[in-house]
Amino acid sequence: MPMDAQGLWDRKLALVYHFYFERKEQFEMNSDTYPIWVLFAVESGKFRYRIDAESGEISGGELIFCPPGRTFHREMVSPIGLHYIGFRFDGNESLEIKPALPAVKSHPTDNKRLFSNLAYLRKLHLAGDPRSFYRKQMMLNDIWQLACEDWEDGQLKETFENVPVSEDELMNRATEWLYRHTYAPFGMSELSGLLGLSPVQFTRRFRKAFRITPSEFVRNLRIRKAAELLKETDMTLDQIAERCGYENGFYLSLVFAKHMGMRPSKYREMNKV
Repeated sequence: MPMDAQGLWDRKLALVYHFYFERKEQFEMNSDTYPIWVLFAVESGKFRYRIDAESGEISGGELIFCPPGRTFHREMVSPIGLHYIGFRFDGNESLEIKPALPAVKSHPTDNKRLFSNLAYLRKLHLAGDPRSFYRKQMMLNDIWQLACEDWEDGQLKETFENVPVSEDELMNRATEWLYRHTYAPFGMSELSGLLGLSPVQFTRRFRKAFRITPSEFVRNLRIRKAAELLKETDMTLDQIAERCGYENGFYLSLVFAKHMGMRPSKYREMNKV
């Protein structure tokens, strides 16, 4: 699956149904498929799963998102406390979303917040009034944000494994900072100040360490991200610009064309499958 959690943050989940099982000892079926998206949020216990090529174990504090139409294989290991939730993205009937989920499993690091959401869902699981339904939808969307955060942290960890390394430890710190802040607007003087260097000193030292200027380093990352979003999503140029740290689509188009030798619209057209 494409590894791009960033394009998923602003998705809104529309709750369809929610069931809670305090102690589920067996699954009625060892495999199942669903017409809509399904979330299995586990409070306790453990089971094995497989969806397409992804497989493993899931236990308390972990989530499984099963796309519609995909076969969900599962095998109980120990009785589970389970929230079984059906939902749609942005309220529409589409079976696919772009970008695709980085993984079907998520293990949010903010355990306290996750279990707080699950506790509210447990408390409201038998309530059928509109206010309770609205509150459950709020909890579902907050859980979604926690999942996106987990996926993005995982991608960041993978990225750091490929961070260029030099003998200059201060510049190594600089590259990690740039990776974390590349897709948000910032001034390079902000980083040089944090490092205790003037902008000129920082640029000179960074170029010596990596044979590229800090601005070129950031531009390369942003353009690569923009290219991925052009290929993998239907986002507008202004939306992509916002995701990549640029002021607007017009400026992104100028930078993209200069760097890639073609305008974003042409690049998207050439990469349609």
